[in-house]
Amino acid sequence: MAQLDKVVAAYRVTAQYPEVISAKILNCSKDSVSVHSVWMQKVLERQAVIKFRQTVFSDYKTYTLTSPPTDITNELISAHSKSTKYFCVVREIESGKDIKQYLEVWADCSLVKNYDLSALDVHGKIYADAEFGTLEWSPDETKIVYIAEKKVPKSEPFYKQKPKASADKDGVDNSDIVPGKEYDWSQDWGEQLVGKITPVLVVCDIKTDTIDVLSNIPNDVNPAAATWTPDGKGVVAIGHTITSRKLGLIYCANSPSIVFSLALDGQYDVLSSNSEQLCVRYPRFNKNGNKLVWLERLAGGPHSSCFKLISCNWSTKEISTVVDFDNQILHNTSDYNEELPFYGLYDLAIPRNCWLNDDKTLVLSTPQGGSIHTFAIDTESKDIHYLPITKPFHECVSVLDVCNDVLVCYKSSLNKPGQLFAIKFLSTFEAYDFTNISINEISPSHCLPNSDNFVVEHGYTLYNKPTTIFYGPKNSNCPLIIWPHGGPHLSSLNFFRADIAFFVQIGFAVLFINYRGSTGLGKDYVESLIGKIGDFDVKDVYNALQSNSLWSNRKLVLFGGSHGGFLVTHLSGQYPEMFKAVCALNPVTDLITMFGSTDIPDWTITEAGYNFSEVDSLANSKEILMKLADCSPCKNVHKVQAPTLLLLGEKDLRVLPCLGLAYYHLLKKHGVTARVLMYNDCHPLSTVAADMDSLINAALWFIKYLNSDFEKSIN
Repeated sequence: MAQLDKVVAAYRVTAQYPEVISAKILNCSKDSVSVHSVWMQKVLERQAVIKFRQTVFSDYKTYTLTSPPTDITNELISAHSKSTKYFCVVREIESGKDIKQYLEVWADCSLVKNYDLSALDVHGKIYADAEFGTLEWSPDETKIVYIAEKKVPKSEPFYKQKPKASADKDGVDNSDIVPGKEYDWSQDWGEQLVGKITPVLVVCDIKTDTIDVLSNIPNDVNPAAATWTPDGKGVVAIGHTITSRKLGLIYCANSPSIVFSLALDGQYDVLSSNSEQLCVRYPRFNKNGNKLVWLERLAGGPHSSCFKLISCNWSTKEISTVVDFDNQILHNTSDYNEELPFYGLYDLAIPRNCWLNDDKTLVLSTPQGGSIHTFAIDTESKDIHYLPITKPFHECVSVLDVCNDVLVCYKSSLNKPGQLFAIKFLSTFEAYDFTNISINEISPSHCLPNSDNFVVEHGYTLYNKPTTIFYGPKNSNCPLIIWPHGGPHLSSLNFFRADIAFFVQIGFAVLFINYRGSTGLGKDYVESLIGKIGDFDVKDVYNALQSNSLWSNRKLVLFGGSHGGFLVTHLSGQYPEMFKAVCALNPVTDLITMFGSTDIPDWTITEAGYNFSEVDSLANSKEILMKLADCSPCKNVHKVQAPTLLLLGEKDLRVLPCLGLAYYHLLKKHGVTARVLMYNDCHPLSTVAADMDSLINAALWFIKYLNSDFEKSIN
């Protein structure tokens, strides 16, 4: 019981730290800065995640909250106008069994407009997700553009008894009701985008109080991430192009898409190249509006890989490449010498405001070798400057907003919860000195209990690249959790994660391995895994363990989700005597079953080394069937010895729970101790209830099967 109390107490401590969602500089001068930020935080007593807003004022020496934090959990999305005179909010309010949406406009400390979007019935629900979500003021501050679900005609059964002359009696026009369509199925955009089927661009004019859906976008283009053109007469947006089926977009930066412009008068033009099928992200205008940039790569292939940075001259529409994958040279790296590598640009959002005052240099952040680094990129000289906000390959630093040569950045590490900083550039002779910056805290610093007792160490154990991160107690032989990341084309990064801190707080150490296929280490490194999953990635994790006797001689357990679950179930089958226990969260265990059930069937075919566009089904392809079977962890399930806990989400559309259940039945058939926990959640199991129960149960599972080994290591 004392052990359980300790575990629960550790979860409560590590779950309490807020995480930033966004930050915006409201006012900025040479001597001071005012920053508005939005945060999220778990509230265990409510079994919910709340959002709150706070505003701070800083003189670059100290900072003060200008008002207490305000709970904004029912705000879906919000935006300031350019002058900050206006502030708009999309708010969701429960009304009986329905959730109604309102578009509010605030000015002069009061609510000046309030549009009941459900009553107006121009469109469906507004999108606020990271993929499609848009809410932005026009340059003249009279209009708001956003993205919502297209209005669909109401439907009813072919026969439904009605009062006579009901339309005349109650004044309701039922002419738009279509019988027999209520069970029509339409494709949405998959995992965590359920119900998002046909997005439309919408403009609200606050002077005329009109809300209009913009027309002339082709039916096979779904708009996302829109921004106003410099003259305010139209928008530029990403357009996801629909092929024979919609593939899931979450975690997948490879879907076919374009950059297009749409004038309010209906003129539609494609801006990105149409000579090849591309994936494009994050269109951003500079301040004077003569330049538009975005990230771009070929569509298809691995779900994440290197992007180019593309620049478009807005007057001539001429396109040029600023950063071309991973063959660039860093400049002015200060104390970090000229050998600091640059591993390319990856799928991390470019801030809405990203330009310095010279209007040719933008600031962005991107994964680099187990960390997130921040760079200033000159779009004319094409020079890339590392910003020495922290030591390379240690803490993660992400830029959130830029104004008047001041950056707001969010910095954290595995051993330190996140904190906001204001970064000032110092210029000399009208040129920036990127090696000389000032760093100023503008949010409270949080420390984990006993953080001085823990260490974070980056290692170069694989391919002479920074591919391992160890986090745990100093000078201790405590049990080690091997925790491979998912994807596989993602990466383990040294930023704060409450789930990892939880395990370290109760006496474990954790080892992360950025095996071949991981992002942040170059395009070739990403693509070297294609056709080799279940082989190269498994060997890389095993070889990393063998490279350090301080790791391999410990008591070892395995934890991983999605492709990380694929790896831990492979490891327990290929090296059955190495590991004491396994915990797999929505693991990929059978690629054949996954192909027919997932929202991303392209993933299974691509990772197996084939071209998805050339595969119609598996029925007539013995070669591909054999390859998928050979890659699957189920192949070695008869060798597994370690007790295995499976954490599954019944709403998971990425890796359906049937894969985990089938693996569970095979484990039981071969006499392996196994347990399934099934949650009313989707792929990441991120609800507070699922997160708390799954992590505490995983910790207790590890402790149970380590027995006295765990007690000895922490005493």
